[in-house]
This record gives sequence, structure tokens and C-alpha cells, in this order.
Amino acid sequence: MSIRGFRIYGKTLPNNVFSILIESVHSESFLQIQAGALLALNKDVGNNLKASYTKFSDGYGLMGILRLFEGDSYLILITGVFSVGQLNNCDVYKITNVQFISLNREPTDILDPRIVDLQKLLSTGSFYFAYSSDRQNVFDLTLSSQKRHSTKVSDFRFYCFAFNRYGIDADDWLVQCMCGSVLIRTIYVGHRTAKVAIISRLSGDRVGTRFSVRGVNDDGNVANFVETEQLISFEDQESSFVQIRGSVPLFWEQPGINVGSHKVKLKPFEVSMPALERHYIQLKNYYGGVATVNLLGSKEGERLLSTAFQTALKTSSHSDVQMISFDYHAQMKQSKDSVKYLLKKIDSIIGDCQFFHLKGDTVFKYQKGVIRTNCLDCLDRTNCVQTLVGMETLVLQMALLGLDQIKANISTRFEEVFRDLWQKNGDQCSIVNAGTGALEGKSKLRDASRSIARTIQNNLMDSSKQESFDLLLLGCTFGNRIFDKASNLLPAKVIRECPTEVEAFVDREREMCKAETLTVFAGTWNVNGGKNMYNVAFRHEQSLESWIFPTYPYNSNESLDYDIIAIGLEEIVDLNAGNLVKASTTNQRVWRDGIKTAIDDFNKKTNNVKYAVLACEQLVGVCLIIYVKTHLLGKIRDLAIGEVKTGLGGATGNKGSVVVRMTIHSTSVCFVCSHFAAGQNEVVNRNDDFQTSLRKVRFPLGRTIGVHDIIFWLGDFNYRINLGGEEVKAAVRQQNFDYLVKFDQLNQQKEAGNVFSNFNEGPLNFAPTYKYDTFSDDYDTSEKCRSPAWTDRVLWCDQNGLVQLLHYGRSELKTSDHRPVYAIFRVDTLKVQIDKCEEMVSDVICSMGPPDSTILCSIEGYNDSFPTDCCSPIYAKLQQELGIPVLATKIEGQYLHIVLPSGVEALASLSMDQIMLENGRKLNVTLRSPNWAETYTEKLSILFKEAKEEKNELNGSADTWTAININLDDEEDEDISTTGRPIGDTTFHRNSFADFELLDKNW
Repeated sequence: MSIRGFRIYGKTLPNNVFSILIESVHSESFLQIQAGALLALNKDVGNNLKASYTKFSDGYGLMGILRLFEGDSYLILITGVFSVGQLNNCDVYKITNVQFISLNREPTDILDPRIVDLQKLLSTGSFYFAYSSDRQNVFDLTLSSQKRHSTKVSDFRFYCFAFNRYGIDADDWLVQCMCGSVLIRTIYVGHRTAKVAIISRLSGDRVGTRFSVRGVNDDGNVANFVETEQLISFEDQESSFVQIRGSVPLFWEQPGINVGSHKVKLKPFEVSMPALERHYIQLKNYYGGVATVNLLGSKEGERLLSTAFQTALKTSSHSDVQMISFDYHAQMKQSKDSVKYLLKKIDSIIGDCQFFHLKGDTVFKYQKGVIRTNCLDCLDRTNCVQTLVGMETLVLQMALLGLDQIKANISTRFEEVFRDLWQKNGDQCSIVNAGTGALEGKSKLRDASRSIARTIQNNLMDSSKQESFDLLLLGCTFGNRIFDKASNLLPAKVIRECPTEVEAFVDREREMCKAETLTVFAGTWNVNGGKNMYNVAFRHEQSLESWIFPTYPYNSNESLDYDIIAIGLEEIVDLNAGNLVKASTTNQRVWRDGIKTAIDDFNKKTNNVKYAVLACEQLVGVCLIIYVKTHLLGKIRDLAIGEVKTGLGGATGNKGSVVVRMTIHSTSVCFVCSHFAAGQNEVVNRNDDFQTSLRKVRFPLGRTIGVHDIIFWLGDFNYRINLGGEEVKAAVRQQNFDYLVKFDQLNQQKEAGNVFSNFNEGPLNFAPTYKYDTFSDDYDTSEKCRSPAWTDRVLWCDQNGLVQLLHYGRSELKTSDHRPVYAIFRVDTLKVQIDKCEEMVSDVICSMGPPDSTILCSIEGYNDSFPTDCCSPIYAKLQQELGIPVLATKIEGQYLHIVLPSGVEALASLSMDQIMLENGRKLNVTLRSPNWAETYTEKLSILFKEAKEEKNELNGSADTWTAININLDDEEDEDISTTGRPIGDTTFHRNSFADFELLDKNW
């Protein structure tokens, strides 16, 4: 690719629509893009149009079109490349620069500021593509040699930006761009040459920076998943060996922004199991057999994560997966010879996996399995072990190709080259994920400088890089409520196939779901420093059980059979300077376990239901704990936690909010616990605290609090009553709560539209909950003598009629200056029925029309060319009689091609077929893609079949693990003892529960 083969022209049309014309020396046609429509124009038409357009850029290739918002799209043009070598007579290029060209405005207009970050991301040297003048023989970087031999379909885990939906053949215009690393060398073997390469492909299914994205998502995709292929091509022979790496397939994270603060935090064991099952199902479908090499160590959170991973794999239906656990740091520190033990284990696995060997057109050997390697971040330790595996396999590959017999020192030459390639591959994988090269262990000074650079990268630059990754892969769907809702209803692959029909799918949500009713308890209590959990007062007065399981107004325990219990605690620690800097979590654990004990004790007397801690998060004094029935864990997806500080304008966490979101079946639910500004007259600050919490909390995929189907917002909001203390107390004695409600600040602000718009609250038929003398029924008798107020509240937002309030009240626990408040709800969650989904999707597709939204018009009797004097009458009928705007047109032979805004308009325009135009000519109208419905139905049938099979596999394995309840506590990981078997010598071949006794004791 010696010249820039793509030229971009543009002009603004008379109707102020910006039009782009693309010319390619590699194609016999032009491409026109305007008003969201794409048209392929023949050479003559394109050349005629080109004269009226202005050239403003040229480049080496097109990556595709990225839509950031509705009506805000960009063409990504490759403007800088660097050749890295040739494979199969195809040139392979590294992308060094790109240009984002707006499709909606002149190039000189101001662009979205995020475009700069996207340009930087794509210009880092981590994206590659292959080119050949023979378009039928382009080397597909997304496919391994074995896959490439059996299919021509790109692996969309490693490739994006196709635009076949526009009716344009993507292969004619787009490069197949891949993120990762491509390293190619030529080795002379006597008078002949061999090509060797290491290709690493980063999956786009869960991509992100080192600390931003960890673990697995609900679809079974893990962070930093990289497929690495070791390739040798010699004469008519080819051999390749594939390895994979990826984050531990459990729900875990490493939050924190400061050096040393990134501690491992795991979500409940049972919540991770469906995702782990999906992950290994996918691996087996892609690669056959799987062996896992786990390099996690025994320090800090790694031991917790490693033990959880081993236990989860043993407990799953994939207990046949061999796991080798090797504490790389500890073992190598003891002795460099420790690697021989690992080699011994790996040799047998390589023998089982084998590798691919092709001679001519005949395959002599297939790779039957894959080695999956992980450490904590899948960087340095993983790089070292994958190099070790690659070098061991190299000996076998060379023997099979006969290279080791040709020349005495040729084996040494291959080993030297591959060691260098593996080192550079490790650097490149580290740069994509961590922003710096790998830590090699050879130079302490270099490793130290890279470690410092990583710290700066992680703390200062990762958030913008993560947003760029998300925007690049998700485009306008990032943070989009409709797409977020659709993702809860339909398989991801179905949404990818039908992006324009997503809103119609969501509108018909009820048709594909059935309601499943849950009971939810939501309680809040300001515990005044949290020290009185086990106070003697509890022994003689009421206990936590009386708050969570109130006897009034219920007459039977059946009503208290909660599916979810959400507990919000405020001032769980004293709000002093020390806790503002680093709050103790001791009280958090005490209250979490104490409440769990109260729940378990009550249920032992009634229905013996088991609960698990789904989430427990603390922000200084605010703590939110979610307990759920264990059988519900497998139905919960997309669990995420957020927090925001609102104290001193957001600088401190003495006030703030903790948020937990999840999807139950297909219904998204959000719990928020807040502590707002105190003070009788601080209404504006409280309002600001609410708005800050609502605005600033961000979850993965751009989700916000407001996009959820159901929101429960509870806490100490600190809103007061605008009356004097004595007047309030007199009304309380008379139980004249309706009078007090009129002066309640929260209700006043809510009615004014300043806070909690669209939120509901139960009737305030109970006395104000603040401020009491501790261990007393008397309101504040101190010198300040604060006026009583309903500071503690539970509100909910539900715009779909899914929530019914059963009771709203308070408890009489007296160990704090606040009384606890609770609300009990009946909630309908919507459960997807996959068979009804398929029916509904097929029906929507048939009603939405062809995705290219293009019609073909012809005039009866004109079989060679379309009469141009008929264009205006056709446009007039479309626009004036049918109200359908015309986006783009072209004439080819006897047909006038017209692109309309949507497939629905294309179907509507068929009503013009066989009509007589004003000039007396008969018009024929057909769809450009008349068989679109059959094509899509066939594709979707396959996708739904895959979804059903995966669901059946998961249902079959669920009984293995749903009864297990292991509390993984990151704060107590140092107390975990190891089994008699060393962590570096752990191999699992069978489904065994031998370790559960140990885990229950230590967690």
C-alpha cells in the first residue's frame, strides 16, 4: 500500500445537508454518504459528482462509521500506517494515525471533545489490518490459521465496524481492523525462507483498562481476554499454536485511586457461578478442550481470589477442566528451578491440546484444546508463562515441519527470534491494558520506571481511556436507556443484528415476559456512630428482628417472607477527621453479620429460608447492605456498586450516597442510600446533595440512577419540619401527622419540583424519627433542643406500575438518636420467555421493513434507462402525499434507487406501485431487498437456538452450586489458611466438595 488509496470529498447541499463522496483506487465504484444514507455509485456517476465536491482528506483505509448520538456520526479514516511485514502475500500494517470525519457537518466545524481521546486511542499503535490487491485473498487477522482454513467469516470478538446493513459490501470498503499485537519476522533457512509471527487478538466483548474492568460479565466474557497465536510458515506448510489469557472469571474488582489502595473485592460466590459457567461453555465451543493455568499468589487479595476460582471451577459443571495453580512469585523467589515443575505439568497439557499443521491444502493435525493462563492482571506473570508454553511448543512445531533437520544451528536461530517476539508481544499486550511495557525482571531500574508510569497511567488517564473504549465499541448505545433495557430482554447477538428495531422490541416488552412477584424490605437507620449494635439495651428492649420483621400490621409470618432485604445505615462510624481520611470497616462487618444473624434466626422459626449478602458497601458513615434469598442469585445480573461524596461540595464523604444496581430477570432495580446535609435551614444544600447523587453516579456502560425501571431511595435525608419544636411535639402527642406533613421540607421541595421528581412515598402515619435522647422515648432535651423531624425516609420511583407499597412505618429501637424506618413492597419483575421473544422479534422485523430502507423505481416500457423527467413527480408523491422525506438517490440502468429514513417508510412507499404519474407513465416500485425478512428470520433463529441451548446448560448445572453459600470478605482474606495441598501444586480433575468445610470455617 504505497499510496493513500482513499480520497474523501464533501459539500453542503442546497437543503443544508452535508454530503460526502468517497473514492477508492481499489474499487470500481464511489461511495456517497448523506443524511444517514449510504449509496454505492458507479464510476461514471461518481466522477461526474466529484467535480462539484471539494477534496479535504485522503487515507489508507476506512475503519467504519461510529455513531456517538442520534444524528451525530463519524467516518473513521486511517491516515497513518506502519508496515510490520507480510503474511501469505498480504501486507500487514499498524495504524499510527486516524481522522474522524463528521457525516453531519463541515470538517472545519467543532467536533465532540471526546473525539480527541478516540483519535489518541486508535493511534496508539495497537490496531492492525492486512491488505492485498487481491481482495479475495486478504489475510484475516481476526482468525487463527485453523479457523481461517475452515471459515471465511471474521471472528467478531476481535473485529467491529462492519456496515453491511446499509446494503454495502463491507469487504469492498472497510479494512478488518484488529486490536492487539502483530509481530512478523523472516528467518533464512539455507537458501529458503520461513515466516514466523506472533499475533495477539484482544477481544472487544469486555475490554478496558487495568483497574477499570476486572473479572467476568454476565455473558461470560472476561476482561483482558487475548488470543495469542504462534505461527510458522515454511514453503507449502503452516503450523500454528493458540493460547488464551483472561481475567479470573468471577465477579471481582479492584477499586481505589491511590497507590496500594486497589484491594481485591469479590461479589458473592453464587452470583458469579452462572457467568463462570457461560465463560467455559464459550471456551469449549470455540477451542474444544480447556486447561487452566492459575498464577495467582498467596498474598493479600490474590489468595482469596485464587481459592474462590479453584472452588468455583470445582463446583461448576466444568470440573473436567484441568487447573494448575502455581504461585509464580513465591515459587520463583524460592528457586528458578521451580519452573521445571510447571513445565512438567504443561508438557502433558500441550500433548493433549496439540497444534495445527497444514501442508498444501491438506490438514495433517488440528489443535484440539487450549491453555488458558491468568494472573491478577494477565500481564507480566502471564507473559512469562505464555512465553514458556510457546517455546516448549516451538520444538514440536519445528520437528513436524522438518526445520530442525535442515541446518545445525537453525533451532537456536528460531528460539532466539521467538524469545524476542514473545518479549515484544508481552510489551504490546501490557501497553494496551496498562499503558506501559511489561515488567521483565531483567532491569530493576527499567521495571521501577515502568511501574511508576503504570501508577500515573492508572490514576490519571485510565478513566478517559476507558470511556474511549466504551464509545468505540458501543457508540450511541453507550448510556442509552433503550439499548440498556433491550439488553435485559434479548441476547446480545440479536441486538447486534437488529439495532434499528431495538425501540420496537422494548415497546413490546410485556408480550415476551411474564410477571414474577417478589417481596422487598427497605429499611434505613442512622445508628449514631454504630457502637451500640450489641448494647445491653437490646437484651431488655426490642431487637433488630422487631425492625426487619415487624408484627404489626401483619397477622401471619407469610407476609414477611422477603426475597430482598435492603438495609441503609447512616453514621455507622463517628464522623471525625480520622474516619473521613480512612473509615474503619469494623462496624460495617459487625452490623452486616449482626443483621444477617437476626434474619437467619427469624427464618429458622418460620420457613428456614437462606439468605446471602449480595452487596455491602460503605462510604465513611453511609453503608448499604443487600441480602437476597440464595435461590434468587442466579436470576440477578449486572450487579454494580457506585458512590458519591457530597460533603463540603463533594470534597469529603461525611455526607454522600452509596448505590447498588442490578437486573432481576429483565427488570433493572437500583437501591440508593444517602445521608444529606444537616441543619434546620440547609434545604438548598440538601437539594444539591440529591441532585449531585442523581447526576454523578455512573455505572458500567454509561448507566445512571435514573435509567432504572425501579429505584428505591432511602436514608437520612435530614429534611426538617418548618415549625417550632413545641408545636411539633404537641402535634405528635395528638397524632396530628397530616398537619405536620404540610410543613415537611421534603414534601414542600418535592411539590416544587426541586427533588425526587416522579418518586413516591407512603403516608407519614408515624411520629417523626429524629431527634431522641438515646435509650429514651423523649425528644431532644439537650441545650440545642432540636425540633422533631422525619429525617429518615424511604421513597421509590416506578413508572411502569411494578411496585405496590404494603406498609410504611418505624421501629422503636432506642440505641440511637434516630428511630429506624422501613417500607415493605410487593414488586413485579418481568421474566423473559425465550420462545415468545423469538415470535415477537420475527413479527417486529416483518413490520419494520428492510434495514437498508431502499426502494427501486422503474417506469413501464423503459427497460434500459430510467427517464430522468420522472424523478421530480416521484419525489413529490413521496414527500407531499405520503410525507416521506428522500435521503439520497441514484440512477443505475432502468432503476431509480431512493433511500428513505427507515424500513417502515420503504414498506409504505410500496403503495405507489402501479400508479400513473402526471406525465402518463406507469410507475413500478419494489424493495431493493425483498427477501430481508426471510434472511433475518433465518439468522435470528440460529441465535435464539444458541441462547436456548446455553440456558438449558446453565439450568442443568444450577443445582450444583445454588445451595452453597460462601461469604467472601476481602477484609478478612489474611485469615484464610491453605489446605494441606500447596497452592502451587493444585490440580483439579473431579467435582469434589472436600474444600467446602475449610472455606466455611475461614470465611
